[in-house]
Amino acid sequence: MKLQFEKSGQIKKRRKSFSTRWNEFLDKTGKHFSMLFVGRLQNAREVRLWIAEWVLLVAVVFIFALVQIFWYSDAYETDVFVAGGGFSEATLGKVNSMNPLYAATSSEKTLAKLMFANLVSPDVSGHMKGELAKTIEMDKTGKIWKVTLRDGLVWSDGEPITADDIVYTVNLITDTTAKTTISVDFSHVKLEKIDDKTVQFTLPSTYIDFADSLEFPLVPSHVLKDISPALVYESDYSRNPVSSGPFVLNALQASTATESSMQTIYLNRNENYFLADTMLASFTLKTYENINDIVDALRASDVTATAELGAESMNNLPVSIGRRSSVVNGGVYAFLNTETDHLKNIKVRQAIQAGVDMAVVRDGIDDLLALDYPILEDQESDLEYPEIVKYDLEAAKKLLEEAKYTYENDKLKTAEGEEVQITIAVAKRDMITGVAERFAGELKKLGFEVILSIFDESLVSEDFFATVVRPRDFDILIYEIDLGVSADPFVYYSSTQASEAGWNFSNYKNGLADDALLSAHTTTDKQLRKTKYESFLKYWMNDVPAIGIYRSTLNYYFIQNRQIYSEDMRLTDKLDRFADVRYWASERKPVNMTP
Repeated sequence: MKLQFEKSGQIKKRRKSFSTRWNEFLDKTGKHFSMLFVGRLQNAREVRLWIAEWVLLVAVVFIFALVQIFWYSDAYETDVFVAGGGFSEATLGKVNSMNPLYAATSSEKTLAKLMFANLVSPDVSGHMKGELAKTIEMDKTGKIWKVTLRDGLVWSDGEPITADDIVYTVNLITDTTAKTTISVDFSHVKLEKIDDKTVQFTLPSTYIDFADSLEFPLVPSHVLKDISPALVYESDYSRNPVSSGPFVLNALQASTATESSMQTIYLNRNENYFLADTMLASFTLKTYENINDIVDALRASDVTATAELGAESMNNLPVSIGRRSSVVNGGVYAFLNTETDHLKNIKVRQAIQAGVDMAVVRDGIDDLLALDYPILEDQESDLEYPEIVKYDLEAAKKLLEEAKYTYENDKLKTAEGEEVQITIAVAKRDMITGVAERFAGELKKLGFEVILSIFDESLVSEDFFATVVRPRDFDILIYEIDLGVSADPFVYYSSTQASEAGWNFSNYKNGLADDALLSAHTTTDKQLRKTKYESFLKYWMNDVPAIGIYRSTLNYYFIQNRQIYSEDMRLTDKLDRFADVRYWASERKPVNMTP
């Protein structure tokens, strides 16, 4: 019992010590505070200068830090392009139809590229790839091609894009009564629908570059299928299209008498576009009658950019306007109509080839842009090109005399004593017009009577194509053409294309040249293809259906601080600048930089 009592007493004692601990702690804390702080305050008087210096130093460092934050705040921010805002381009020529299959003027072609997607298109590296097409498959013979559309494609009205649209579009292009401007020949191609997303093309012979022929826009069969092909151009669809590209029509405003632009076409971002990340909220197209009006519009900042001006226009623009130049796979040629009274004689064409001084015609054009052949070196590597015919005026005159023409007072005469008249047709543009004038001057030196018909680009370019180019109403046509991604001049020089519906502007017909083109067109043997193209080039140089002048260049003028097409892009034609248009931007905002 004693032991238990002692333990109980110990427990009681411990509890009492715990209850007084807080008071003891306060007593000790007070003593320490008085001794270590209050008691030493009197020492502060002795070190007050040091304390003041430290306080001042801390204050200076703090203030300096604040000043640095505000002063260098811009260094921690950067401006980036953001979604939203608008962009505008100035183009030449009126928009008569918004149906992309009838695009003839520069304005119509630009609008078609902004509003419509193609089955295939060149990418930023210049290689052809599927756009609306998900896959393109060729069988081992190279004759059967299967095209499958992407999943989830819809028109701007919400209707699905299907194989029916491919079939309808190809049939419309093939129908001669429709008179579309698409330069692809499907007349001997069998097309069938496999399922809602897949079609099959069966070719009469092997063609390994057939995929390049699929670079055309689709039009909606559900809107147009009940309209006669001959009436499609005049239908309401030409004014109010359902589209598939990055932008859709918002409104079209005709100009007033006081405005320099003919039309203003407002486009909005297409929310149904299959690539739904287009940054620009809107795109505006302003059409103009002439180059001078475009220069004035750019100087006044009425538009953001234009692709219609030549390099010489840079001198007329303020420093706030930038220029991006890109060489494209296209060129300007003098097409000699081989079916006219005088030019059907090969010696006359050869005389023009030898008697026109191309150094004079190309005056002011960079030598690197000189174009002598219908196939570019970067289209088909390692080709052996025929020798260029050198300028020789006397040799040219001898050829004309061999063709039974005579000279009288330096004027060329027929056997009947009549003057030899040559008509040159050209659409008015800065550089190309000057080229045509110099070409005409060289022909006059040969003794020809020359009629130079310069057609105003804006007012009659659609009529120029329909009434001059298509019916071949010229002796010589000076015209710019697209040469495409791969080397295939078939569409411009095959006799099968020498008709109003074709693109053989020279009406050139040579059975041996046809065989060479067809063989190169259909073979899968690279060496044979090279050999056949070399054979064609010899016939082309000897027969002179056309004379190369200069290679096409895109000079894109734009108000700086806008995001346009990448400098690293390889363009096959001028409209390929829109290959990355969904990344174009006009609005910027500051954002903080991350370490």
